[in-house]
Amino acid sequence: MDFQEFLIYLVITALMSPLLIVLGLPFIIAAKIFHRFSARWVSAGPRFVLACGIAALGIAPAYDMHRMPMPIYTWLMDGDLVSIPAVLISFGVTWLLLWLQTHRLAGKSNLRHARPTWKIAK
Repeated sequence: MDFQEFLIYLVITALMSPLLIVLGLPFIIAAKIFHRFSARWVSAGPRFVLACGIAALGIAPAYDMHRMPMPIYTWLMDGDLVSIPAVLISFGVTWLLLWLQTHRLAGKSNLRHARPTWKIAK
């Protein structure tokens, strides 16, 4: 794969990401439920990593001969074969992007609800 083909896959995936998210909604909901109810058994850091992994299982794309991205689980449900290296790379990249984005959003959320530390001079 050359750089131009990589850019084509990147653009196609970005444009088709709403479809990937809609098809991955059951996994996203499962990740949210896991994150909420596993607080007693798993500490915050690993819980966040595992929740992102659950969501990535439902969103990670595989491509057909026409470069149409579909979540890997849909390919497996149809009985199609997906190569293991492609699955691992797709899952890893998807997990990393989900983790970075949710970590960034969680940080902004914490900043929004934090109380100011400065005092107003009288």
